Amino acid sequence: MMRLRTSEEHRVICNEQGFTLIEMLISMSMGLVLIAGLSSIFIADSNTSRVISSRTERMGDLFLASHLMQQDLRESKSKPFTTTTPPTSTPSILTNLNTRNVSLPSGYPSSDATFTALPYWDAKSQTLTYQTLEGNVGIFQYQRYANNSIYWLRPISNIKLFAELIRDLDTTNGMTVYDPATNKLVKTPNALGGGMRIDLKSVYRNQNKQSSALSLSFLIWPRN
Repeated sequence: MMRLRTSEEHRVICNEQGFTLIEMLISMSMGLVLIAGLSSIFIADSNTSRVISSRTERMGDLFLASHLMQQDLRESKSKPFTTTTPPTSTPSILTNLNTRNVSLPSGYPSSDATFTALPYWDAKSQTLTYQTLEGNVGIFQYQRYANNSIYWLRPISNIKLFAELIRDLDTTNGMTVYDPATNKLVKTPNALGGGMRIDLKSVYRNQNKQSSALSLSFLIWPRN
C-alpha cells in the first residue's frame, strides 16, 4: 500500500534537489557580468596610471633638461673671444672646437665672424652655441643622431663628444627658438644679442593611445 508523504518529507526532498538549470544559467550570467565590470575598472585604472606615469616622467625630463640648459646658457659670455681681441691667449669658438677635435655638426658656421652674439642659435645646424669665461665652447644640438633628442657638448677642455641630454621629444618641433620681443621664430639670431626664448616639446601616449604634446618654455639671456 502506498504511503502519502508528509509536508515535512516533501520539503526535505525539494531541498535535496539543488539548483535548476535556469537558476544556474542566471547565476553564471550575473557572475560573468560582475567579472567583466571589475575587469573593465581594473583595465581603466591601469591605463590611467600608465598615462599619468608617462606624463609625469616626460615632464620631469623636460624640467631637468631645461634646468641644465638654463644653467649653462645664462653663464655664457655675450661676446665670444677672438684671437684678435684680448685676452689673446683665449681661443676663438672654432679654434677651441678644433683644438678639442670636436666633430662639427653638419651645416655649422665655418667662420668666427658668424658668432656676433652669444648664446647663438643656428637654425641650419639646429645648434645653440655658448662660451664660458674660460673660453671653452658648449653646444646644444637638436637631432644630431636621432630626430627626437637633444645632444650636449659640454664646455670642458677634454670633452669632444656630444652626449644625449633628453629624448622622446617631438620629432618636428622638439626644440624651437623664438625672439622674446616679437614672439616669432628666430631666423636671424644676430639681431637678438643673445637673448631668446627656448621651447621644448615632448610627447606621451594618452588614454586613447594617441600622441599628446607636453611643452616647456624658458627665457635666456647672457650674463655678461
